[in-house]
Amino acid sequence: MNISKHTPRTWATFFVALSVLLPSVARSQAGAATEQPAMKGAGAFFALSVADLNASVQWYSDKLGLKVVMRPPKIDKAAAVILEGGGLIVELIHHDDSMPLSTASPSVKNNILVHGIVKAGVIVEDFDKTVATLRSRNVQIAFGPFPAQASQRANVIIRDNAGNLIQFFGR
Repeated sequence: MNISKHTPRTWATFFVALSVLLPSVARSQAGAATEQPAMKGAGAFFALSVADLNASVQWYSDKLGLKVVMRPPKIDKAAAVILEGGGLIVELIHHDDSMPLSTASPSVKNNILVHGIVKAGVIVEDFDKTVATLRSRNVQIAFGPFPAQASQRANVIIRDNAGNLIQFFGR
């Protein structure tokens, strides 16, 4: 099979299929992490296109306490790493041709070859403990923490190593 002829749509299909398989594979491969996850949640998943795969794996391991549970072989120009812990599964994807949104042409802006997401969120069991753990690990707090109110859950928004926003909500 000539993998160099795969289109961005083919890659999108590959990564969607991979994300469907991830929860069961991650559960079967998860072991004791060297550091406890920064949160305990009911379950969440998000995927990010990243410029530096190794730096992002290091950040999610060190700061959020996630453990690498899958590192599929690189296919053509795309590589992925799956991390899990505390009810959160994160898929980090690096494609050699991807670029930051700020430099993407209009034809690429809705394509998988653009880095990042707008924001992802996770509901955690113990909001105060999660915030304390994030602070102890020197995670950059972008906004908050905000206390629970009648119209909203307690929440805090952090930035990862690439500037992506991740919001944690209390129950």
